[in-house]
Amino acid sequence: MALAALKNLTRLAEVAAVLTRHGFADLVERLELPGRHQAPAEEAPGEKHPLWARIRRVAEDLGPTFVKLGQLMSQRPDLLPVELVLELRKLQDQVAPESREVIVATVERALDRPLAEVFGEFSPEPLASASLAQVHRARRLDDGRAVAVKVRRPGIVKMVEADLALLAGLAKGLHQRVEQLKPYNLPGLVKEIASHLRQEMDFLLEARHMVTARAHLGPRPPVDIPAPHFDLSAPNLLTMDLVVGVRLERAGLEQAERAALAKELAGVILRQVLKDGFFHADPHPGNILVRTGLERPRLALLDWGLVGRLTPRMRYLVGDLLMTMVERDATEMVRLLYAMGAAPSGADQAGLIQDVEDLLDQVHSRPLSEIDSGQVILRVMEIMRAHRLQAQVQYALLDKALLEMEGVARELDPGFDPVEVAKPFVRGLWLERWRPDVMARSLRRHLHDGLELLKNLPQRLDLILGQLERGEMGFEFKHRGLVPLTKAIEDSSNRVTVGLIVAALIVGSSMIITTGVEPKIFGLPALGLVGYLISGVVGLWLVWSILKSGGGKF
Repeated sequence: MALAALKNLTRLAEVAAVLTRHGFADLVERLELPGRHQAPAEEAPGEKHPLWARIRRVAEDLGPTFVKLGQLMSQRPDLLPVELVLELRKLQDQVAPESREVIVATVERALDRPLAEVFGEFSPEPLASASLAQVHRARRLDDGRAVAVKVRRPGIVKMVEADLALLAGLAKGLHQRVEQLKPYNLPGLVKEIASHLRQEMDFLLEARHMVTARAHLGPRPPVDIPAPHFDLSAPNLLTMDLVVGVRLERAGLEQAERAALAKELAGVILRQVLKDGFFHADPHPGNILVRTGLERPRLALLDWGLVGRLTPRMRYLVGDLLMTMVERDATEMVRLLYAMGAAPSGADQAGLIQDVEDLLDQVHSRPLSEIDSGQVILRVMEIMRAHRLQAQVQYALLDKALLEMEGVARELDPGFDPVEVAKPFVRGLWLERWRPDVMARSLRRHLHDGLELLKNLPQRLDLILGQLERGEMGFEFKHRGLVPLTKAIEDSSNRVTVGLIVAALIVGSSMIITTGVEPKIFGLPALGLVGYLISGVVGLWLVWSILKSGGGKF
């Protein structure tokens, strides 16, 4: 057996042991994982921990890849139960750091130069250590600038790809064998999460994200975003300006300072979403530092590996959705939700409107300043999941970004009012839509699309007619309401045909009887008697079938 296959079997056996230890032995049996009979089960796991907590513990025990995957899965409350989403957001991404020798060797290979030719200083102790990378303080040798060097863990890409392949197989097996999990489309979810994870492991892509975000903020940014150093960066290495700061809980700020920072953070994220269409998709407290010792405290946004992008149309839909929530228009809100997600066939639109109306009743039962918009967003996503309305990926990233932003803002300022902060951005978005240049651009685009359609229409019609002439295309008409009528007509035609056959048999038999031809039975021609017998049996069957189907009721 190949070495890769042996490693895969070993990892599968480890997965089986972890699942069984946390009370998921039934899944192990259904998936027929290797080593399932040897894995020891934890006593009464359901009594010790709830279901969602056990899923989180499984991810923690399976290591960094599954922890990161769990964190990314927590971005999809429209696909997963809200309780599971909240539990997965508790996953911590802190692991033991690599040794200095390993990190130095990785940096030297990435830059193709000895470390001493690049950095005058390089701290052996990391500033932070996560599952995919760790960050070290350093100083450039050429100009003496203090920098932070983010180094991808050696071998992590190969390990992540192996675990992703393994997870894709498990997701496919669960989707096929566990009926209750089919609505969650686990294979599709794993594919989406895998794409995000691969993006996060490309540090040059993260550097470009940082440049874009800094450009949108302008010359006087309200928050700090480190500038990348492309000459000392590679796909597995990111060198950037060093941001010296502390985490929110250690900043020791006055209440007025905390309230100001809450508004600044919310303003930056809402500007990115509603104006720029390019936003930090994971602004949780671990990715935010407070810079103290300045004229006034400032926030710094770190870790730009995962970002969201919204087209102008998507931004307008988001703005309209916020307006409909404030204006309490359930029908329009449902229309927007359908525009933002993929609706299944046979969707219950009336039921969706009723659920949205109930939500708006709850929202408007209290003053707008007291609304917990994070909980409202979660509730909207829960309604979408209940009606199998799957949001596009960018909207899911947006929901998570807004939830994280509000959580941090309320941690800074319990009296934070998200509606008040959002008002000028929503108003600006509405005004932007009706600016002459935007309207002219939209009109030009629609005109171009219309002209392209007219230009290509003759060619497309000629192609369709040619396929029809060659018999390569056909049409099938089916109407559910006409199916019973069609069946009734077919049944009636069959009975008329049988009736005509019976009548013909009777007439023919009568003519044979009058001829007196041999042979005879009881002095009558045998052929005529047989005809009477057959017509009698068929006639009785026809009468019986008509009566059985209700056709004999007058």
